[in-house]
Amino acid sequence: MSNTTSRDSQNTQDKTRALSPYSSRTRRRFDRVVVQETSTRGRGVFATSNVKARYAIGRVFGDVYPQGYRSRYCVEFGDGALEPYEPYRFLNHSCDPNCEFVEWSIQIEGQIVQELWLHALRDVKPGEELTIDYAWDWQDAIPCLCGSPQCRGWICKEDELALCIENNRKER
Repeated sequence: MSNTTSRDSQNTQDKTRALSPYSSRTRRRFDRVVVQETSTRGRGVFATSNVKARYAIGRVFGDVYPQGYRSRYCVEFGDGALEPYEPYRFLNHSCDPNCEFVEWSIQIEGQIVQELWLHALRDVKPGEELTIDYAWDWQDAIPCLCGSPQCRGWICKEDELALCIENNRKER
């Protein structure tokens, strides 16, 4: 699906970074989301309450696979990939997303554990669809139908858009 952002849970004082779900400032009930049908893209994930920018929305659980694993729903995680369980397997793409995946390194009982969390990039209102930028490699790109005014036209990494457009021009 997308690249993840790596964050260290001990850097929560940095206001430009996402807030750790373990900090006392953000300790609250997570996963306030619901999976519903969208008007144009099948199922999607929607907020059921207000979420402030940079706050954790929920922990992403799933099956972990080694590097090189690919599927329609997998996301980069650590040195491999994570195949998310519901509800987050139904996150849709947007070229102007309101969420991102954040990878946390958490110390639990003396061991470092990697966790993947969904965080809001901006304030999100109840009923709003949660979206991420899939940021696929240009070789895997497909036409984008996100409808955002910032739509790139292709679901690919922003810095590989020129390669994507050129490759698809040659194929025609």
